[in-house]
Amino acid sequence: MDSAPARVVTKRIVLDLDRCTGCRSCGAACHVGHHDQTNLVPGRVGEAAILPVHCRHCEQPACVEACAHGALYRNPYGSVSRSELKCVGCRSCSLACPFGVIPDEYVRHVSPKCDLCVDRVERGGIPRCVATCTSGALSFVDLAETVGAPEYVGGRIQSHATVRRS
Repeated sequence: MDSAPARVVTKRIVLDLDRCTGCRSCGAACHVGHHDQTNLVPGRVGEAAILPVHCRHCEQPACVEACAHGALYRNPYGSVSRSELKCVGCRSCSLACPFGVIPDEYVRHVSPKCDLCVDRVERGGIPRCVATCTSGALSFVDLAETVGAPEYVGGRIQSHATVRRS
């Protein structure tokens, strides 16, 4: 029985700061789509705004290396996923992530983490947060399209994930 080769996801979620209204519909879609577990971290821009902060699905993810239980792994589609059965909620991944996109609080003894909605993407769809974004601020674009002439993304404001290390 031959199985079809996995389609490698070379796309990532990109946020257009000029379009985000802070409505948090992306977080609601993530929460419902992942059975009452929000894998999307809200980032705060002072008191001015709340923006979605997504996992970057790094080429050499520090979170995967830090996970002593093998719960984090790069799936056949190229994104970093979590095995909820192996995760013990030790928060090593949260401490290892240089971008602060894995919260240190956990739900049902599992640290929440964006998985790019691989269940939808593997069928040619787009992540729930992108599909639900009412202002069009979130897009799912190929990495090759995002690399090019240097641009100043978010040059007007500075955002920090709500997950902060002491």
